Amino acid sequence: MNHPEPQPTTIVVITDAYPYCEHPESVLVKPGLDALASRFDRIIVMPRHRISSVRDEHLRPGIEICDDLADATGHDGRLPVWSALASADMAYWLTHGTDNRHALSHSIQAVAAGQWFTRWLRRHPDLTSQNTIFYTFRLSPLTSGLALASRKLHLRIVTRAHTDDLRRGNRQLRLFTARHCKAIFTTSDQTADVIRRRLSGDRHVHIETRRFGCVDRLDSAPSPHIIHNQLTFLTVGPITEEKRFSQMAEYIDALATARETPIKWIVVGDGPCYDDLKATLGRLTPNKWLTTELLGAVNNDDVHALYATGSIDWTLLLADDGIGCPVALCESMMYGVPVIANDVGGLSEMVDDDCGILLAANPEKEEFIRGIMPYIDSQLRYSRMRLGAREKWASDFDATLLREELADDMSKLVT
Repeated sequence: MNHPEPQPTTIVVITDAYPYCEHPESVLVKPGLDALASRFDRIIVMPRHRISSVRDEHLRPGIEICDDLADATGHDGRLPVWSALASADMAYWLTHGTDNRHALSHSIQAVAAGQWFTRWLRRHPDLTSQNTIFYTFRLSPLTSGLALASRKLHLRIVTRAHTDDLRRGNRQLRLFTARHCKAIFTTSDQTADVIRRRLSGDRHVHIETRRFGCVDRLDSAPSPHIIHNQLTFLTVGPITEEKRFSQMAEYIDALATARETPIKWIVVGDGPCYDDLKATLGRLTPNKWLTTELLGAVNNDDVHALYATGSIDWTLLLADDGIGCPVALCESMMYGVPVIANDVGGLSEMVDDDCGILLAANPEKEEFIRGIMPYIDSQLRYSRMRLGAREKWASDFDATLLREELADDMSKLVT
């Protein structure tokens, strides 16, 4: 009996701007491509828009870049919407969940994306529902567009999801999108629980935790800590309301005053609250023990270069509830640098007594100072925590292992 030849399998990875960007998206996308390449015959990376003309020079050979979506969007990364506005889909979603301007924008862009993907797939008949997976990194209007197209085309959709994906937009359309996904992956168990509740515990929605982690940059284990003349803290991430940068500034200032020890705080990142952070630092009483360095947005290689100097003693992050498991903290642990964080979101799944200091969800300055003092006073205790940080990364946040597991899961979704 003759059996039909198996069809080549394809995964279409839809990004925001990669490979036309560096940090932070390349950190999330690139490690997974190597693992996917061993499971799929063909990988297509489809950016939503181009923020530069330069591609990632380290992109794995053989991966296809499809600029069709970027060519269709404007400078703001949005698709034209005129045909969407006159469609039956638009008429439906205007009366189902579109109750504010954010929901309206979500609905319009989703319908436009659904039309665009339908036309695109008609031009690519080799990408069938049996051999192709679409992978997105957020529950975004593009993911909703794929879900709308899937009603007729029966697409296999996999997406990442984050709690801030649920804060704005059309809630009914988001639930419709989730039901049309083969799997939804979150970066923490806490995020998975929040999304399940927001989606009303729908039994048709499949949600699992799959962390990003980071790849190993060290040839050997981190060296024993060298006592420095000053303590250096590093915070990496977008400067937004969800990250309590002003509070971190005040707490580090209080530690420097209480300890009378030279302290340096390096901040890597940019964002809407950058000026607020500068204003907070300006309001602090001049402190001869504290220096701050705001580096702004830098590429990921520059962050690794900071760690490689061996001068970073602690990574600090205080955040609001809803945060997942940030890659920045995984990178810190990979270098054996302990983490100080508060007990919110996925941070409680990352930080324990062996690898850092987990403060209360809303810690006072005194708790922060009391928590770190024993490790400032004891080189042995601190050195043990450095080893614990590296071990925590190896057991829970090694991206090579995590991406292999995710690639296995995805490959099982195609026949």
